[in-house]
Amino acid sequence: MSASPTEGSLEEQDLSELLLQLAESRSTGALRISNGGAVWMSEGRIYLAQSAQGPRIADVLFGAHVGSLSEIHAALNGAGTTTALDSLLAQHPDRAQVIERLIHESNLTAMFELLVPSQDQYTFDDGATHRLGATFAEPAAALLDQAQRRLEIWKQIAQRIPNTSVRFGLNPDLPGDEQVITNDEWRYLSMLDGNNTVADVIAETGDSAFRVCSGLYRLLLEDLIHEIVD
Repeated sequence: MSASPTEGSLEEQDLSELLLQLAESRSTGALRISNGGAVWMSEGRIYLAQSAQGPRIADVLFGAHVGSLSEIHAALNGAGTTTALDSLLAQHPDRAQVIERLIHESNLTAMFELLVPSQDQYTFDDGATHRLGATFAEPAAALLDQAQRRLEIWKQIAQRIPNTSVRFGLNPDLPGDEQVITNDEWRYLSMLDGNNTVADVIAETGDSAFRVCSGLYRLLLEDLIHEIVD
Protein backbone atom coordinates (compact mmCIF):
# COMPACT_ATOMS: atom_id res chain seq x y z
CA MET A 1 0.00 0.00 0.00
CA SER A 2 1.09 3.59 -0.61
CA ALA A 3 1.77 5.98 2.24
CA SER A 4 -1.36 7.40 3.83
CA PRO A 5 -2.13 11.09 3.31
CA THR A 6 -1.99 13.13 6.53
CA GLU A 7 -5.19 15.00 5.74
CA GLY A 8 -8.12 14.82 3.36
CA SER A 9 -11.81 14.07 3.00
CA LEU A 10 -13.52 10.83 3.99
CA GLU A 11 -15.68 11.31 0.90
CA GLU A 12 -12.58 10.63 -1.20
CA GLN A 13 -10.63 8.37 1.16
CA ASP A 14 -12.30 5.28 2.64
CA LEU A 15 -11.77 5.25 6.40
CA SER A 16 -11.16 1.50 6.57
CA GLU A 17 -8.47 1.67 3.88
CA LEU A 18 -6.90 4.67 5.57
CA LEU A 19 -6.67 2.91 8.94
CA LEU A 20 -5.29 -0.24 7.34
CA GLN A 21 -2.58 1.82 5.65
CA LEU A 22 -1.69 3.41 8.97
CA ALA A 23 -1.63 -0.06 10.55
CA GLU A 24 0.66 -1.44 7.85
CA SER A 25 3.09 1.42 8.35
CA ARG A 26 2.96 0.81 12.14
CA SER A 27 1.96 4.43 12.70
CA THR A 28 1.56 6.03 16.09
CA GLY A 29 -0.72 9.03 16.38
CA ALA A 30 -4.30 10.24 16.29
CA LEU A 31 -6.59 10.27 13.28
CA ARG A 32 -8.86 13.22 14.03
CA ILE A 33 -12.16 13.66 12.22
CA SER A 34 -13.87 17.01 11.83
CA ASN A 35 -17.15 15.76 13.33
CA GLY A 36 -15.41 15.23 16.68
CA GLY A 37 -14.42 11.59 16.25
CA ALA A 38 -10.88 10.25 16.63
CA VAL A 39 -8.92 7.01 16.40
CA TRP A 40 -5.73 6.64 18.45
CA MET A 41 -3.06 4.19 17.30
CA SER A 42 0.17 2.82 18.73
CA GLU A 43 2.54 1.16 16.26
CA GLY A 44 -0.39 0.45 13.95
CA ARG A 45 -2.69 -0.98 16.63
CA ILE A 46 -5.87 0.79 17.74
CA TYR A 47 -6.24 1.48 21.44
CA LEU A 48 -8.95 4.14 21.50
CA ALA A 49 -11.74 5.06 19.08
CA GLN A 50 -14.29 7.73 19.84
CA SER A 51 -17.26 8.94 17.82
CA ALA A 52 -18.93 12.30 18.19
CA GLN A 53 -22.03 10.65 19.70
CA GLY A 54 -20.37 7.98 21.83
CA PRO A 55 -19.46 8.05 25.53
CA ARG A 56 -16.16 9.55 26.63
CA ILE A 57 -13.49 7.16 27.84
CA ALA A 58 -13.88 8.41 31.43
CA ASP A 59 -17.48 7.21 31.44
CA VAL A 60 -16.43 3.84 30.00
CA LEU A 61 -13.84 3.38 32.74
CA PHE A 62 -16.34 4.46 35.38
CA GLY A 63 -18.51 1.54 34.26
CA ALA A 64 -15.64 -0.80 35.19
CA HIS A 65 -15.87 0.33 38.85
CA VAL A 66 -12.26 1.43 39.14
CA GLY A 67 -12.90 4.64 41.03
CA SER A 68 -14.99 7.77 41.05
CA LEU A 69 -15.27 9.97 37.98
CA SER A 70 -13.03 12.56 39.62
CA GLU A 71 -10.36 9.90 40.28
CA ILE A 72 -10.61 8.63 36.70
CA HIS A 73 -10.39 12.15 35.29
CA ALA A 74 -7.34 12.75 37.48
CA ALA A 75 -5.66 9.63 36.03
CA LEU A 76 -6.54 10.70 32.47
CA ASN A 77 -5.29 14.23 33.00
CA GLY A 78 -2.20 13.38 35.03
CA ALA A 79 1.37 14.21 34.12
CA GLY A 80 4.38 11.95 33.82
CA THR A 81 4.97 8.69 31.97
CA THR A 82 2.45 6.55 33.86
CA THR A 83 -0.65 6.10 31.72
CA ALA A 84 -4.19 6.18 33.10
CA LEU A 85 -4.59 2.44 32.52
CA ASP A 86 -1.32 1.63 34.29
CA SER A 87 -2.41 3.74 37.24
CA LEU A 88 -5.91 2.26 37.44
CA LEU A 89 -4.71 -1.32 36.94
CA ALA A 90 -2.12 -0.91 39.70
CA GLN A 91 -4.97 -0.01 42.07
CA HIS A 92 -7.51 -2.51 40.68
CA PRO A 93 -5.62 -5.47 39.16
CA ASP A 94 -8.70 -7.67 39.52
CA ARG A 95 -10.63 -5.43 37.08
CA ALA A 96 -8.26 -5.91 34.12
CA GLN A 97 -10.53 -8.22 32.12
CA VAL A 98 -13.57 -6.03 32.73
CA ILE A 99 -11.69 -2.89 31.65
CA GLU A 100 -10.37 -4.60 28.52
CA ARG A 101 -13.85 -5.85 27.58
CA LEU A 102 -15.48 -2.45 28.10
CA ILE A 103 -12.80 -0.62 26.12
CA HIS A 104 -13.09 -3.13 23.27
CA GLU A 105 -16.88 -2.77 23.16
CA SER A 106 -16.63 1.02 23.29
CA ASN A 107 -14.02 1.05 20.51
CA LEU A 108 -16.09 -1.33 18.39
CA THR A 109 -19.23 0.78 18.78
CA ALA A 110 -17.34 3.97 17.94
CA MET A 111 -15.69 2.38 14.91
CA PHE A 112 -19.06 1.13 13.69
CA GLU A 113 -20.38 4.72 13.89
CA LEU A 114 -17.27 6.19 12.26
CA LEU A 115 -17.53 3.81 9.29
CA VAL A 116 -20.88 5.25 8.21
CA PRO A 117 -20.04 7.13 4.96
CA SER A 118 -19.52 10.85 5.47
CA GLN A 119 -18.01 13.95 3.91
CA ASP A 120 -16.03 14.83 7.03
CA GLN A 121 -12.43 15.96 6.88
CA TYR A 122 -9.63 14.12 8.65
CA THR A 123 -6.09 14.86 9.75
CA PHE A 124 -3.48 12.47 11.10
CA ASP A 125 -1.57 13.88 14.06
CA ASP A 126 1.63 11.87 13.76
CA GLY A 127 3.16 10.87 17.09
CA ALA A 128 0.24 12.05 19.23
CA THR A 129 -0.60 9.89 22.24
CA HIS A 130 -3.57 9.63 24.59
CA ARG A 131 -3.21 9.51 28.36
CA LEU A 132 -5.34 6.34 28.41
CA GLY A 133 -2.36 4.27 27.27
CA ALA A 134 -2.10 1.44 24.76
CA THR A 135 -2.20 -1.50 27.19
CA PHE A 136 -5.23 -3.00 25.45
CA ALA A 137 -4.39 -1.98 21.87
CA GLU A 138 -5.69 -4.44 19.27
CA PRO A 139 -5.01 -5.12 15.58
CA ALA A 140 -6.75 -2.58 13.35
CA ALA A 141 -7.81 -5.23 10.82
CA ALA A 142 -9.63 -7.32 13.45
CA LEU A 143 -11.51 -4.34 14.92
CA LEU A 144 -12.44 -3.05 11.46
CA ASP A 145 -13.68 -6.47 10.40
CA GLN A 146 -15.98 -6.68 13.42
CA ALA A 147 -17.24 -3.14 12.85
CA GLN A 148 -17.93 -3.85 9.16
CA ARG A 149 -19.94 -6.93 10.11
CA ARG A 150 -21.97 -4.81 12.52
CA LEU A 151 -22.58 -2.33 9.73
CA GLU A 152 -23.99 -5.08 7.50
CA ILE A 153 -26.21 -6.33 10.32
CA TRP A 154 -27.35 -2.76 10.97
CA LYS A 155 -28.54 -2.42 7.39
CA GLN A 156 -30.87 -5.38 7.96
CA ILE A 157 -32.05 -4.03 11.32
CA ALA A 158 -32.79 -0.61 9.82
CA GLN A 159 -35.43 -2.16 7.56
CA ARG A 160 -37.51 -3.00 10.66
CA ILE A 161 -36.24 -0.32 13.08
CA PRO A 162 -35.63 2.74 10.89
CA ASN A 163 -35.05 5.12 13.83
CA THR A 164 -35.03 5.23 17.63
CA SER A 165 -38.41 6.98 17.88
CA VAL A 166 -40.17 3.69 17.03
CA ARG A 167 -42.32 2.14 19.79
CA PHE A 168 -42.99 -1.56 20.36
CA GLY A 169 -45.41 -3.60 22.42
CA LEU A 170 -45.80 -7.26 23.33
CA ASN A 171 -47.78 -9.36 20.89
CA PRO A 172 -51.10 -10.40 22.47
CA ASP A 173 -50.89 -13.79 20.73
CA LEU A 174 -47.44 -15.18 21.45
CA PRO A 175 -46.03 -18.02 19.34
CA GLY A 176 -46.89 -21.47 20.66
CA ASP A 177 -43.32 -22.80 20.54
CA GLU A 178 -41.05 -22.36 23.53
CA GLN A 179 -38.83 -19.30 23.12
CA VAL A 180 -35.31 -18.82 24.50
CA ILE A 181 -34.86 -15.23 25.65
CA THR A 182 -31.54 -13.73 26.75
CA ASN A 183 -31.19 -11.61 29.88
CA ASP A 184 -30.81 -8.49 27.73
CA GLU A 185 -33.96 -9.31 25.78
CA TRP A 186 -35.93 -9.80 29.02
CA ARG A 187 -34.82 -6.35 30.15
CA TYR A 188 -35.96 -4.83 26.87
CA LEU A 189 -39.27 -6.70 26.94
CA SER A 190 -40.02 -5.38 30.42
CA MET A 191 -39.81 -1.81 29.08
CA LEU A 192 -41.98 -2.27 26.01
CA ASP A 193 -45.29 -0.90 27.22
CA GLY A 194 -46.30 0.70 23.95
CA ASN A 195 -45.21 4.13 25.17
CA ASN A 196 -41.44 3.80 25.54
CA THR A 197 -39.48 4.42 22.37
CA VAL A 198 -36.32 2.60 21.35
CA ALA A 199 -34.45 5.73 22.47
CA ASP A 200 -36.04 5.39 25.93
CA VAL A 201 -34.83 1.77 26.18
CA ILE A 202 -31.31 2.82 25.18
CA ALA A 203 -31.29 5.65 27.73
CA GLU A 204 -32.70 3.55 30.58
CA THR A 205 -30.44 0.53 30.08
CA GLY A 206 -27.28 2.41 29.13
CA ASP A 207 -26.68 -0.16 26.38
CA SER A 208 -25.45 0.88 22.94
CA ALA A 209 -27.96 1.56 20.18
CA PHE A 210 -26.57 -1.42 18.27
CA ARG A 211 -27.03 -3.78 21.21
CA VAL A 212 -30.60 -2.66 21.94
CA CYS A 213 -31.71 -2.63 18.32
CA SER A 214 -30.13 -6.05 17.72
CA GLY A 215 -32.09 -7.47 20.66
CA LEU A 216 -35.34 -5.87 19.54
CA TYR A 217 -34.76 -7.07 15.99
CA ARG A 218 -34.50 -10.67 17.20
CA LEU A 219 -37.68 -10.25 19.24
CA LEU A 220 -39.39 -9.00 16.08
CA LEU A 221 -38.18 -12.01 14.12
CA GLU A 222 -39.55 -14.29 16.86
CA ASP A 223 -42.96 -12.52 16.66
CA LEU A 224 -42.78 -11.61 20.34
CA ILE A 225 -43.24 -7.87 19.78
CA HIS A 226 -44.85 -5.61 17.19
CA GLU A 227 -44.49 -1.96 16.24
CA ILE A 228 -47.01 0.47 17.69
CA VAL A 229 -48.53 2.58 14.93
CA ASP A 230 -50.75 5.53 15.88
